[in-house]
Amino acid sequence: MQDIEDLQVDLQRGFMRFPSLDEEEQQKQLELLETLLEKQQLMYTRMKLSDDPKAHQIVEDMRDSLSLLGMPPGSSVEQVFMNMKETLRKVRDGELDPSEEM
Repeated sequence: MQDIEDLQVDLQRGFMRFPSLDEEEQQKQLELLETLLEKQQLMYTRMKLSDDPKAHQIVEDMRDSLSLLGMPPGSSVEQVFMNMKETLRKVRDGELDPSEEM
C-alpha cells in the first residue's frame, strides 16, 4: 500500500510539470503511471478475492464511484483499468496528446 501512495505522490509532482518535461522525463512519468495502474489493479483483485469485509466494502465503494468518474451504467472496475491502460498505451505510442487525455 505504501508503494502505491509513494507512486501517487511522485506522479502528482511530475504531472504538474509534465508539459515542460523533456521527452525522456515524460516517458519516465508514463512508466510510473503504468506501474501505478498495475499495482492498483493487483490490489483491487486481491481485495475482491479477500474474505475481509473491509476489503469487500472498498471494492463495493470503487464500483459505486464509477458513475462519478463518468462511466456508463454497468461499467466494471476492470473495464476502467483496461481503458486507462489503453489510453496510456496510445499516449506512449504518440497516438494521443497527453495534455488532452490525462
